[in-house]
Amino acid sequence: MPANLDDLPDEILHLILHYSDPTQCLALERTSRRFRGVTNEPLLWRQYCQSHFRYWDDKHDFDEKLRRPPSTVAWKELFAERYFTDWVTTKVLDDILSSQSGRINKAQIIIDHGYDAKDTLLRHSRASTDLDDYLARRYYSNAMLGCLQRNIAIPLWADLKENGKETPLERALGCFDLFVPQCGIDSLDQIQDMLDEIADNLSQQNPHIVNLAPRQRALLIASYLLSNNYIGLRAGRHYHTLEHNFLGFALRDQGHNSLPLISATIYCAVAQRFGLNAQPCGFPYHVLVIISPAVGFDLDGVELLHGNPGSPMYMDPWRSDIEVPASDLQSQLNMLGNLTAPTSRFLGQTSTPDIVYRCGRNILNSLQNGPEESSTLDTELARYAGLWSMMLSTPQSSFNEVRRSLPWFMELFFKEFPWDISLVEQYVLSKLRDSIEVDHVSEGLRVMRTVDEIPKKLRHRGPEHQNVKYRVGQVFIHRRYEYQAVITGWDAECDANEEWMRRMGIDQLRAGRKQSFYHALVEDRSIRYVAEENIQIITPTMSELSSGLLAIAGKHFKRWSEDERKFVSNIRDEYPDD
Repeated sequence: MPANLDDLPDEILHLILHYSDPTQCLALERTSRRFRGVTNEPLLWRQYCQSHFRYWDDKHDFDEKLRRPPSTVAWKELFAERYFTDWVTTKVLDDILSSQSGRINKAQIIIDHGYDAKDTLLRHSRASTDLDDYLARRYYSNAMLGCLQRNIAIPLWADLKENGKETPLERALGCFDLFVPQCGIDSLDQIQDMLDEIADNLSQQNPHIVNLAPRQRALLIASYLLSNNYIGLRAGRHYHTLEHNFLGFALRDQGHNSLPLISATIYCAVAQRFGLNAQPCGFPYHVLVIISPAVGFDLDGVELLHGNPGSPMYMDPWRSDIEVPASDLQSQLNMLGNLTAPTSRFLGQTSTPDIVYRCGRNILNSLQNGPEESSTLDTELARYAGLWSMMLSTPQSSFNEVRRSLPWFMELFFKEFPWDISLVEQYVLSKLRDSIEVDHVSEGLRVMRTVDEIPKKLRHRGPEHQNVKYRVGQVFIHRRYEYQAVITGWDAECDANEEWMRRMGIDQLRAGRKQSFYHALVEDRSIRYVAEENIQIITPTMSELSSGLLAIAGKHFKRWSEDERKFVSNIRDEYPDD
C-alpha cells in the first residue's frame, strides 16, 4: 500500500515544508486537522520570514526577534504582514505604470511601508525583458528604492541639526552614499560593518595595541591605515574626483581614495573602536583629527594632579602618520590673517552637522571642478545629495547660502524627484519658515500636488495634425547639437511663449514657428523642445542606443521594440494614437 503524508512523522513533514513554498504549507494546513500543528510551527514560519524577505523595516526589531525563542514571536502573522505588503506594493506599482495621474500619492503608499517594500521593489527593478513593460517597471521601482534610501538619510540629517540628536559621524556621512546606488551601500549598518572589519584586522596584526598609551595607539592606527591604503589619495588621482567624497564608496573601492574629510572620518571611526576620543577638527581648507585624553590623564597615560585636563594631540591622517604640533597649526592660522571666527574654533572639535555641511559643499565643488572624464557615480543624484545637505546643515549664520542653493535644489527636485515632496514639505519648508521664500516654495508644492492629480489632456491625431511627421517613441539625433534623444510629445506648431521663441531665435529657423515641435527626453536627462527641421530620425538596434537614454526611457516608455526600432509608449493616456 503506497505511503501518504499522513504516515509521515512531524519531523519529516517539517523538513519537507522547510523546502516548500509557504503557499503549499497553507494549502496543507487546510486539508486536515492532522497537519495544523506542523504547519503552524513558529520555527517553520521564522525560516520562511528569513528566506523570503531580506530587508525589514526598523519597526519590526527583526534582529531582536531572531534572538528570542521562536514560540514567543508571532512569526506566521509577521510573514502574512510582509506578504500583504508585497502584494500592495506590486499593485500600487502597477497603478503607477498604468496612468500618469496621481503618481505622487500612489508612490507615498509604497514609501509609507518603509524598508518592508524594498524586497518587492528590488524584484521589480530586475524585471525580465520578456515583460511588456520592463523598462517602465525597472525605472519606477528604482525611483521608489531611491526614495526609500533618502527617507533614511534626510530625517537623520534633520535630527542632527534641529534636535541635536547624537549620531556617529560615519553614519551621518554614510547618508550621502544612500543617495547614489553606484556607491553600493544598502544600509548604514553596512558602513559600520566595514569599519569594524578594518579595526578587527588591525587588532589581529597588532594585538599589543590595547596595551599602548593613547598617543602611541593614535600613531599606530594612522600608520596602519596609511600603509594599507585605507585613507589618503593615490598618486595620479585628481583631487576633485567625485568618488572621493563618499565614505561608503571609499571603504568599498579597492583604491580607497578619499578627500581629507573622508579620511579623517575613517580614522576617527577606527580610533574610537580602540577607546580613543578622536574627533574631526575643521581647520580652514582642510580637516584634521583632534584626540583628547581621558579626564585626569595625559595622552601618554600619566595621571595628572588635581584632575587637570591634558592637552590634545592633532593628526593629519590624510597626509602622514606623525603628530602635528599645535604650535604649527597656530602659526598657520596666524598666517591666514582675518578669519571669520576665533582661532580657537579651528583647533577644536567640529560638530557632525558642520562636517555634513562641508561634505556637501565638497561634492558640489567636485561636480564643478572635477576631471572631464565621466564619473562612475550618477552626477544628478550626487548633486541632489549635496543640495539636500546644504538645505539641512548650513549654519544659520550662512543662511544666504541656502537662498543661493534653493533655486537649483527646487529645479532638480521638480524635474527628477517628485516622490520626495513629503520630505520637502516636512524639512525644507521648516528650514525656510522665517524667510521670504517660504510662501513661494509652499505654493509651488501645492500646485505640484494639484497638477499630479489632474488626468492628462488627450492629444488625438486629427486632420489638423497631418503635418506632425514623427511619433512618440522615435529616437533621433539633433542635426546641430548631435545629442541622442527620444520624442515624448508633439505640437502642430511651436507652443512656447513669445519670450522663449525670441530668445531661441525660432523665427530665424528655415520653417519658423509654424512647423511641428517635439518634446524630447535627451540622453543627459535634460528635456528639450525641438523644431522638426532639427530632427534626424534614426533606427538603431537596442545595443546601439545611448546607455544614458536607456536608463531613463522607462519614465515614459514600456519597452524597446526591436522590430519597430522605437520605444513603446507608456503615455497613451496623453497621446493615444502614438
